[in-house]
Amino acid sequence: MRLTTFLSFSTMVLLAACATPDPGKNPEGRWAGTLITDQGSCPTTAPSTLAIEGKEIIFTPGDNSQILRGTYTPGSQHYHAELPMKDINHHQTAIVFNGYPVGQAIGGIFGSQSCRAHITMTRR
Repeated sequence: MRLTTFLSFSTMVLLAACATPDPGKNPEGRWAGTLITDQGSCPTTAPSTLAIEGKEIIFTPGDNSQILRGTYTPGSQHYHAELPMKDINHHQTAIVFNGYPVGQAIGGIFGSQSCRAHITMTRR
């Protein structure tokens, strides 16, 4: 009986250790998914990556050279990153990502002057 109890307890501990943390409580890590275009022309040919480490948020749409940055506030369920830019008329603009927990994933909205898209990312 004791060996059976020990093995059952050990299995439960192992499974609990392997469980994916809820992004609403612990979003740290790397998340990936593919943008789905809602309007315009968006980088949808490659996955996009969201990295949250400590207080830093980094989002790379379509894993290209554009890097959006933000600051994470522990306990917050909002993940915001942006890349300030200037348009062709030299007016200030920005590329923006806004994310939020959705079950065991992170959902988000990505926007630029030429693109509006949504995304669901899973932990990598």
